[in-house]
Amino acid sequence: MRVLHFVTGGFSGATKVAIDLVEAHNQIQSTENLLVLRRKKTTVPEKLAELEEKNVDYRVITGATHIATVQELKKLCEKWQPDILVAHGFPEHLLGRRAGLLAKVPHLVQVEHNSKERYTPWKLYQTRKLSKSTARIVAVSEGVAQVLSQQGLKAPIQAIPNGIDTARFGGAELFQVTERPKDIIMVGRYAKSKDHVTLIKALYQLKKRGINSTLTLVGSGGKRYQKEIHNLVKGYDLQNQVTFIEYSNEVEKLLLQHKIFVMSSRFEGLNLAVLEAMASGCIVVGSTAMGVKELIDDKKDGFLFPVGAAAELADIIATVLSNPSNYQALATAAREKVLVHYDKKQVTQAYYQLFQDLLTSH
Repeated sequence: MRVLHFVTGGFSGATKVAIDLVEAHNQIQSTENLLVLRRKKTTVPEKLAELEEKNVDYRVITGATHIATVQELKKLCEKWQPDILVAHGFPEHLLGRRAGLLAKVPHLVQVEHNSKERYTPWKLYQTRKLSKSTARIVAVSEGVAQVLSQQGLKAPIQAIPNGIDTARFGGAELFQVTERPKDIIMVGRYAKSKDHVTLIKALYQLKKRGINSTLTLVGSGGKRYQKEIHNLVKGYDLQNQVTFIEYSNEVEKLLLQHKIFVMSSRFEGLNLAVLEAMASGCIVVGSTAMGVKELIDDKKDGFLFPVGAAAELADIIATVLSNPSNYQALATAAREKVLVHYDKKQVTQAYYQLFQDLLTSH
């Protein structure tokens, strides 16, 4: 079985999932796997070096124009001859399936990683048309599956929730919340959908109450939005409280140092960073956005606050920081949930079974 995964080279959550699948399926002797990245500004040598360390076979193709991407991927498919082409995320699932059709790849699979994408009427027409030639559409959560079911697609839709490496996050060095020296962390790319603004506003409200909590922001992404967040931090005079880390290959260690993890997104597919924080024993606070709220049982294994509600977020953080030991049980319950339901071994096995089923049915 030869499987080609096509995904953004921006190293987003979708890229993570594709890498995990290739890495896991490489352990199966009957499977050959190729990761194809559409070049972005954040397709940097450090991240590609990590792929080489993991022995992931990859190619980087142009992202200059959509037509150029499709043509280059078509030629690569004709040369590599995959049995299955898995196109992850938007707009890559449109470009990947178009290239796969032109190259006559036997089985096309779309993986939708988000609950809200920029589907213009023309893009929606394209995805409906491509669905007629698609063997399976995979949604990364039940919420995303519900959104897809309203698009008028012709291919079968299957939900396979994303998962994480539970051995990497948390592990044997799991610290109690009270033993962690730093207060708050958020891991996420800079995009308006992640809504860092609400978190910064909440931090400022805490400062006005005399609570000078520390915040670590980990991620890269849109430079304009990143500059907006830096300016907001300066405007609120929070520079001494906020640490910016643009890229880290040791996120698991950073999570272990923090008491609270915040995900302030406006929408998601299924947020891997939330799962990583839960596995790491953080007290997780998430917005009620789709793709976040499904993961957190409010006041049982974390906290939820309304999307964009800085005051409510500040209240939750203040409550937790006033006596973190009171909420250790929530952090423990969150880790147990991830171990049982969101280990990536279950995810990779589900995808492998899907691929086997496609080949068998053919």
